[in-house]
Amino acid sequence: MSIRLNDINDDEIRVISSNEAPEPKRKPRRVWLYVMAGVAIVALIAAAVMLFVQDDDTDEERVAEAPSVVAEARPAASHEDAPAKVESYTVAVDTVIDGKGLLILSPENARPRLVIGSESLNDSNIVLAAQAADIRSDNGKIAGAFVLEGELISKGEAKAGFCSIINGDLTVGISDATPMLEQALTENGYFFRQYPLVVGGQIVENKPKGRAVRKALAEIGEKTYVIISSEKLTFHDFSQLLIDVGVRNAIYLVGSSSYGFFIEENGGKTETGKAPWTEIENVSYIVWERR
Repeated sequence: MSIRLNDINDDEIRVISSNEAPEPKRKPRRVWLYVMAGVAIVALIAAAVMLFVQDDDTDEERVAEAPSVVAEARPAASHEDAPAKVESYTVAVDTVIDGKGLLILSPENARPRLVIGSESLNDSNIVLAAQAADIRSDNGKIAGAFVLEGELISKGEAKAGFCSIINGDLTVGISDATPMLEQALTENGYFFRQYPLVVGGQIVENKPKGRAVRKALAEIGEKTYVIISSEKLTFHDFSQLLIDVGVRNAIYLVGSSSYGFFIEENGGKTETGKAPWTEIENVSYIVWERR
């Protein structure tokens, strides 16, 4: 409702104040003036109320569109208030590079180590397992140096690629002689050798030229993955795919139909390859287990 100060006409004011107007008519006009003044006051109050309400609504709309968030102060977390540890599991990602498929397995919140014997895989804490070192065909022993919890299980010159696990830290590299072997022996660590595939983002050529399902222990950024090809590939082609997916360093894991498995976040278990070699005494695996 709009308010106009000239609602009372000048003619009416002059009539009320005129000395020529008869006395009996002044009282009703004076009453009318009071009534009109009252109406004007009520109208002004109503307009003020409406204006106040309108401004308040505008503020609420503005707050709804861009609320001012005030962070709630929280006390420092104690050991009792700390959330439970995240469950360990393996993230499995299927990807296609240059028309060839790769399965990329990433262990989450899990600790790596080596084990010997397929019966070791019955441990319910394991969330990812893959066969590690090759086995010699002449005597059935592990090929190359192999250290298990600081104990030298096998020795000898073999492949230049290596994996060391010392105090839970996993390192993949290539070297005919590396201090990591001695460190694994003195610090109750783990060590094995395999074919090198990628070093510093470059392909390492290997003598075998056949095709097979390939598996790798690979570093991408700061993390280590197990990567499996979905089809038979040469070493060269597999190494190139690893580089294309962002691998900086990688060594081979026993491929073809070698056994392995992984546990996903929902608890489902997926097996790779054929049944484990229970009849082979020295079959070794790299596993990741719950912390």
